[in-house]
Amino acid sequence: MPKQIWQAKDGELFNSEEECLLHERASLFLADMDQEEFERNEKRWGMQKGFSRQFLKGFQKKDDFWKYADSFRTLADILDGQRLDLPRNNPPN
Repeated sequence: MPKQIWQAKDGELFNSEEECLLHERASLFLADMDQEEFERNEKRWGMQKGFSRQFLKGFQKKDDFWKYADSFRTLADILDGQRLDLPRNNPPN
């Protein structure tokens, strides 16, 4: 009996729909963080202001990890599939 395979929008293959959906959400998050609309996308994903710029250029000081601890927790929840409320379509102002 053939095994069902799930294919993400980027062509990546997965053994389950859940793994595929988690990959697609993570890919969407990474694409959004790499856009010029930093503040809008931070609100859309529930991240602290300034997180995406630090995320892209690399965290230079260990204090930055503590400063953005809430955003790291949110990111971990997104990657684990625990924040199905994100991304928000219409982020708050």
